[in-house]
Amino acid sequence: MFENLQKNSDKIKNSDKVLTRLVIILQKLSNNELPTRVELMEEFNVSSKTIQRDINERLCYFPIEENSLKQLKFIDGFSLNKTSLKENEMLFIYLSLSQIKDINNNFEKITYDIFTKLLTPTFNSPYHIKAKAFQSIDMDSPLLNSIEKAIEYKNKLTIKLENRSIEIEPYKVVNFDGIWYLFGKDLDDEKIKTVFIHEIIDMKIKTEKFKIDKPIESILENVHSAWFEDGNYMEIKVKVNAKIAFNFKLKNILPSQKILKEFDDGSLLIQFGVTTEEDIDNILKAWIPDIEIISPKKYRDNFIKELEQYIKIYT
Repeated sequence: MFENLQKNSDKIKNSDKVLTRLVIILQKLSNNELPTRVELMEEFNVSSKTIQRDINERLCYFPIEENSLKQLKFIDGFSLNKTSLKENEMLFIYLSLSQIKDINNNFEKITYDIFTKLLTPTFNSPYHIKAKAFQSIDMDSPLLNSIEKAIEYKNKLTIKLENRSIEIEPYKVVNFDGIWYLFGKDLDDEKIKTVFIHEIIDMKIKTEKFKIDKPIESILENVHSAWFEDGNYMEIKVKVNAKIAFNFKLKNILPSQKILKEFDDGSLLIQFGVTTEEDIDNILKAWIPDIEIISPKKYRDNFIKELEQYIKIYT
């Protein structure tokens, strides 16, 4: 009997922790504090999977999005401060409704409709923000659970891919442009790289441990895409036409962006620090013809050659 009481007590304590964490997250979002998932993990001392579940499942009906700096926020125009209920009151109603939504298929729709009405009487945003589509991934799959365990306890992994097997030090599960990757050091060439999660056929956790020389977050600060090449660094300078200059003033297209000079005509000289051309290639192409690559010359020449080949298709 005592064991059952202890188990119930532990469940209550765990529930209290979850509720407290969710209320604090909602308060941060409503106050526009722009927390990142990493910051929430560190503040609450929980795993990335727990924060993912908080945002994507437990708080899924709240209009939460992620900006270009990976900061979480309510969509423009929304704040719980505009509702008649406090954060904990709104969360209480939401979680209560969530307990019954799985009883019947109709209940899920009714739950959604009720909660939507609670949010929308004082909120009618003139904005439509389309969230970036993410590749479907099962956070509770044996594969993800094993990867998370290896990352937490710093165990090396042997990973079987379609055409090869690699031994890797797993650092993080990361997402670039909606696709999920395992980010870690390939022990064959001692370089940090990304591996498609969906390409992993089999995996074995080794007893052998590894050490990390510096915080992974500091490494990820300089990673802009899945094309990241460990040990490489290059500076790309571009001239941006005045017509689109405000876009680069408004936000950094990449975290490493630096505005070196603003010319009298309103155009800008901008520098980006990347590890490979692919980090920025598609970004620059999106701004043609209002952007010009200044240096390095080799990249500029390759860029022009590729455009010339593309034009030949239509001439």
